Amino acid sequence: MVRVPLVERRVTVEFGPSRSKRFGKAVAEAQGGPGECRELGPGRYRVSFLLGAEAGVYVGLARLLQRVRAWRATEVYLERELVSGFHAREMAWCASSQLKLFGECRFRFSYGVFQRCALCPLLEVERAVRDMVGENPLPPLMVEIQSGPRLRALLRGERDELDQECAGDWRVPDFPPPEWGGAGEAESSG
Repeated sequence: MVRVPLVERRVTVEFGPSRSKRFGKAVAEAQGGPGECRELGPGRYRVSFLLGAEAGVYVGLARLLQRVRAWRATEVYLERELVSGFHAREMAWCASSQLKLFGECRFRFSYGVFQRCALCPLLEVERAVRDMVGENPLPPLMVEIQSGPRLRALLRGERDELDQECAGDWRVPDFPPPEWGGAGEAESSG
């Protein structure tokens, strides 16, 4: 199998103006993060992220999108194509974790390619196709259920000490007996 070199992609987030209380924090995140931030007009910002093999850039994108993706004045572009802010944020979190853990994407595509993955520069299409057609299947799931000693004894028909202690009258009465004292008595005495 031949590895295809990583292709860098540019994701651009435009946001603002907004009356949100979190707008100032979003601007500070954009200006202090790994993306290139420019003010387009009064209260309107464009932040550009060049996505490659650096996990910190993905984290910066994900954090910014976490703050601004629900605002009406937010638009997210992959190159020049408008994309979902939700999928871009999910892609950024996934890619950052894959890079931190493995240094590359090792996500299994046995169940198909998610929409977030289609945006990701780490996606190896050939590997994803091989996973989907079954050339790289998931290992079988093995589940072992063991019963404890108490359950084994009960299945053999033996009764343990705890069971014998509770063997007395275990039924709950329909009404509390007078010797228990009722909740109504406590309320009426106050």
